Amino acid sequence: MTLEVQAPLVRLLQNLPGVGEVVAAGNPRPEFDLHCPLMSLPLAFATDLDSIPADVPYLVPPSNLLSCWGECLPPRGGVRVGLVWAGNRGHGDVRHHFIDRRRSIDPALLAPLAEVVGVTWVNLQHDATALPFPMTDPMAAICDFADTAALVAQLDLVIGVDTSVVHLAGGMGKPVWMLSRFDGCWRWMHGRHDSPWYPTMRIYRQTAPDDWRPVVARLATDLTQFSQTG
Repeated sequence: MTLEVQAPLVRLLQNLPGVGEVVAAGNPRPEFDLHCPLMSLPLAFATDLDSIPADVPYLVPPSNLLSCWGECLPPRGGVRVGLVWAGNRGHGDVRHHFIDRRRSIDPALLAPLAEVVGVTWVNLQHDATALPFPMTDPMAAICDFADTAALVAQLDLVIGVDTSVVHLAGGMGKPVWMLSRFDGCWRWMHGRHDSPWYPTMRIYRQTAPDDWRPVVARLATDLTQFSQTG
């Protein structure tokens, strides 16, 4: 089987079970007899809630990257938590821009998280212009999702808005707390605080549009407990 994916995913997916070749989008493709868009596979396989393939981890970083990224982080002084608070604003699509505004969080609102004792914070926000509070920031050296996965592998927990990073952490079987906007993506369904796609995910939902303060307050409470038991 051949996968055609965005270039930043190639290194990460090269060792995915069942995949013989990974091609970066835009590069020449090998000959094939049948093709199917990846997002259409659940329809092709008649996937329902009882048959979602959620055996994690199925995403594993290249082993040669693990020690390198482990050396980029400070010695453990409590639980290591990665944080991503905004989506990719680089898309030119107007609809995507407005969705991104609703899913992203003003970094100033995250201040209560910095008060939780026993947490070593690691930035996972790509192209961050400013950090919400002091944290280790290795993102300048990230080249693709293989690097990101090797970094996430060093963490105890990932906290993030609805971006590729939370999907990555979920596929790796890493504990991940996802902050969902009021009109959340269809993938997360309605009224659930877990995800059948990612068994290690916990979902924190806005109860009113654009109101992140109660969400952050719940996060801080749960993170306090996590830091004491993690």
